[in-house]
Amino acid sequence: MSSVTESEAARILNRNITALNNREIEAYLANQHPDVQFTLPGGAVFHGRDEIRAATEALWTAFPDGALRFGDQVLTDDAAATEVFFTGTHDGPLATPDGEISPTGRTVRTTTVSMLRFRDGLIISEHVIGDEMDLPRQLGLGPTEQA
Repeated sequence: MSSVTESEAARILNRNITALNNREIEAYLANQHPDVQFTLPGGAVFHGRDEIRAATEALWTAFPDGALRFGDQVLTDDAAATEVFFTGTHDGPLATPDGEISPTGRTVRTTTVSMLRFRDGLIISEHVIGDEMDLPRQLGLGPTEQA
């Protein structure tokens, strides 16, 4: 696995979030290694650019005004950990493995941590860590009280 410098890792992350926030799917996918693996809270795993495209476009459809921003970051020569804050309004259908969730009109705010690995100057893996019930709860689909 070829390493990147810490400043290159920062550039890779910035390319990623800029492409996502600008809805530039080709730029976003160009930042992903062809063998990329993307894991979400709850264990949903996407392999390769085609699956990443479908998942990303589903998120954009469900949250057309969705925006991401970074918080604290730790960068190394082959990996990064970054807080990610997402805010968006659920104004479109949300595709899930269990079926489509109709728009609720609710605004959501989530905080996750992404653990990323790099290969050849691209993202080879991203593991998103967060409360898998946070989004459903904010959409009014899960328990409203936390244990």
